Amino acid sequence: MIGLLISAIIFVVAFVAILRERVDRTIIAMAGAGTMLAVGLLLGFYSQELALEAIDFNTLGLLLGMMVLVSMLAATGFFQYLAILTAKRSKGDPWRLLLILGGITTITSMFLDNVTTLVLIAPVSILIAEILGISPVPFLISEALLSNTGGVATLVGDPPNIIIASAANFSFNDFLIRLAPIVAVAWIVAVLLLRYLFRKELSQISREADALGSLEAAAGRFENEPHTDTQAGEHVDERVSAEEVDPAPKQVTHPRLRYTENFGHLGLLEASGRD
Repeated sequence: MIGLLISAIIFVVAFVAILRERVDRTIIAMAGAGTMLAVGLLLGFYSQELALEAIDFNTLGLLLGMMVLVSMLAATGFFQYLAILTAKRSKGDPWRLLLILGGITTITSMFLDNVTTLVLIAPVSILIAEILGISPVPFLISEALLSNTGGVATLVGDPPNIIIASAANFSFNDFLIRLAPIVAVAWIVAVLLLRYLFRKELSQISREADALGSLEAAAGRFENEPHTDTQAGEHVDERVSAEEVDPAPKQVTHPRLRYTENFGHLGLLEASGRD
C-alpha cells in the first residue's frame, strides 16, 4: 500500500512538472523514472527486473521507426507538397479545401504520428488561408479533429493503440477491421458538425483564388520539371533546350505570399522562384 501511494505521488509530481513546461519533459521523465527506481529499491517494492519488464520494446521500436520515417518525409517537403496540391484542387472554395485537407490529414494520421502530421500541415494551411483571404480557424480545427479520428483506425495511428495492441496481442488488421467503420462514421459526423459551426466562413468563395497559381507553380515544379544538377544549377535533360530556360527567376508578387519565406528551407520558395 505504501509503495502504491509513493508511486502515485512521484507520478503526479512528474506529470505536473511536465505540464508546467519549466524543464524539458525528457529530463523530467528520466528523473521521475530514476526516483521511482531508487525509492522502490530503498523501500523494497520495486527492482531493476520489474523496471525492465515494464518497458515495451515493441512499442519503442515501432515509434522509433515511425519517427525516422516522418523525419525523412518532413525533410523532403512531402506534407507541404500535399497541402499545395490541395490548394490547387480546391480552386478557392473553402468547403472543398476543408474536405480535401481534412481527408489528407486523416489518411496520413492513420499511418504516421498525427501530432507530427499536424505540426507539418498546419503552417501550410495557414499560408493557404492567408493567400485566399479567409480565416484559417476552420481548417486548423478540422485538421486537429480529423487527425485524431484517423489515428484511432490503425494500430500505428496513435501510441496508445500500439501499447494496447502489444499488451493484448492484436494485429494490424484487428484494429483496422473493427475500428475503420466506426472511424468512417465519426469522420462524417465531425465534417458535418464543422460545416454547421463554420457555415459562414465556408460559404465565402475567395476572390484571391488566382493567387494560388504561385503555390501551384511550386507544387508542379516537383512533379513536372526535368532533372536538375543542384550544384551547377543547369538542366541535364537533353529534351530542354537552352532557349527554353529563362535565366531570370520568377518572383512571387502576391502580398500574402510573404509567409512562404518560412518554408524556404523546404524548397517551396526556391521552387516557386525557378522556371
